[in-house]
Amino acid sequence: VVGTYAIKVLVEEKLAINAQIRGQYLMENLNKIKNEYPDKIKEVRGKGLLTAFELHNKPSLDGHTVSVNLLKHGVYAKETHHTTVRLAPALTINNNQIDRMSESIRSVIKGL
Repeated sequence: VVGTYAIKVLVEEKLAINAQIRGQYLMENLNKIKNEYPDKIKEVRGKGLLTAFELHNKPSLDGHTVSVNLLKHGVYAKETHHTTVRLAPALTINNNQIDRMSESIRSVIKGL
């Protein structure tokens, strides 16, 4: 019953379409940050809202530190393999929330 209702909400509220549109916007923002800090961010990748950025493999660039600092800004992220930071925001996220999240990421990356 719960699974059926979840699928109904996913379809009726067009959450998959929102994920595609907002994911593209998030990727654009992450690529802007990458272009501002090419010495820190090596790559940006993702599909829909499942996104990640990879840091250059340097001792001063630690994915865990980035994740902890993002959490202090209210952004939940998970590091993987020391240099990759994964993001998976809610399917209902909007552009204003993506802008705030991007500013938090920018601030944390700048501080590295």
